[in-house]
Amino acid sequence: MSLWMAHSSVRTPWKPSMSDRFLMCCVTLMCLSYSAYSQADDLTTIVARALDRDAELAQARAADVAARQAIPIARAALLPQVSGGWGRGYNEIKTDGFPNQHYWQSGWTVQATQPLFDWSKWTAYQQADYIAAQGTVALARARQSAMLKAVRAYFDELAAEDELTRTTDYLAAIDNQREQVRRKRAAGEATLIDQRDVEVTREQAQIQQADAQQDLALKRRMVEQISGTAFATLASLPAVMPLPRLNPDNPDAWSDQARASGYDVQAKQLELEIARMESKKARAAHYPVVALTGSYTPAGAASGYARPTTTTTAMLQITIPLYSGGEVQARLKQTLALEDSAQQSVEAASMKAEASARENYAQYFKARVRADSLARLLGTSRDALAATQQGLIVGSRTQVDVLRAIDMVDTTRRDLTRSRYEAIVALLQLKADAASLDWEDIQQANALLSDAKLRAGLSEQHAPHALAP
Repeated sequence: MSLWMAHSSVRTPWKPSMSDRFLMCCVTLMCLSYSAYSQADDLTTIVARALDRDAELAQARAADVAARQAIPIARAALLPQVSGGWGRGYNEIKTDGFPNQHYWQSGWTVQATQPLFDWSKWTAYQQADYIAAQGTVALARARQSAMLKAVRAYFDELAAEDELTRTTDYLAAIDNQREQVRRKRAAGEATLIDQRDVEVTREQAQIQQADAQQDLALKRRMVEQISGTAFATLASLPAVMPLPRLNPDNPDAWSDQARASGYDVQAKQLELEIARMESKKARAAHYPVVALTGSYTPAGAASGYARPTTTTTAMLQITIPLYSGGEVQARLKQTLALEDSAQQSVEAASMKAEASARENYAQYFKARVRADSLARLLGTSRDALAATQQGLIVGSRTQVDVLRAIDMVDTTRRDLTRSRYEAIVALLQLKADAASLDWEDIQQANALLSDAKLRAGLSEQHAPHALAP
């Protein structure tokens, strides 16, 4: 739509003034910036994509479906078993003093069996509940593992971005210092040593930047492999933010919960219960088996009869094991040994879960304290940089001192964000140790990233460049 201004009955084109053009440019830049930031993928997006395509999680889903079938399979062994069949046979009967008989015989038969007492089958039915639960625990563990894998890849990529930003900013600052040394050298105010120091520092910075670029490419590739799609940018943490707190903030509470209900511990506990059921099944081999059996054979199918005959049978059958060559005793010893092994596995898994919880709690606490210290150090480093730059002007500091101060600010800023990443990952890992990590925790972590790049971009526009010499 064209813009026009009406004046009486004559329409004249509207010509924007210089201020109007400036305002339109600002609005256009803001729209473009918002469009770029709106395309940033956040943590929930990456984790959701990872859950949809993780191969180990898909395998666990299929295994869970298979494990759930253990219950109907075991229950079927306690229900009536009915079978039927059809056949046709040739019979020939030779009896001394009688003429030979031969005839064809065909027909069908139905047989049914109902177990009345079979302790082995009943134990297998009880065992099926643990087998189904085993599949459920394995699925939950695989889902949690896929979440953590995506979270680690996400924050590793952000850390690689920060490192590349640090090296790029540092190299730009060195180039600035290099230009100043060149001008001072031409004016006779700098020495050849000053120029060579800057050149050496620049070469080192170029190597660091190349390493950072390679590392970022690998980290981005890892996120793309996990999520299955390419991405433009990832939402990052804001410059200033409080780290999430643990509840309860007590390492003993987390270690106790991990020792009692960690997914690895639950899996080993289920294996122990299954092993105990196997021992019961081995003992049941000594017990009698009681079953009710019956069959029905219509006329024409009775074996051994020349004339059509219908037979119906029903029988209460009791089977008592007497001797099996020592197999029953050997199987019982085997299952008892496996039961003892499963018990030891539970203890080992409990100790491992407790140690992992304590380690991740310590990692979280360490990263949280370190982030607080680095935040204070960042402010001090910026003040030191400003003082060093002023000292360069009055001649009490050298170009090397300024470059060191710049590198200190960049390194501290990078380490600060990295400590925040480590704290968030350690917190989520701690929840995973206690089998309490769920989608809500991912959303809470993602809330820390909301509009982070937009806020960071606005703060960079209004804040002075701290690295400018």
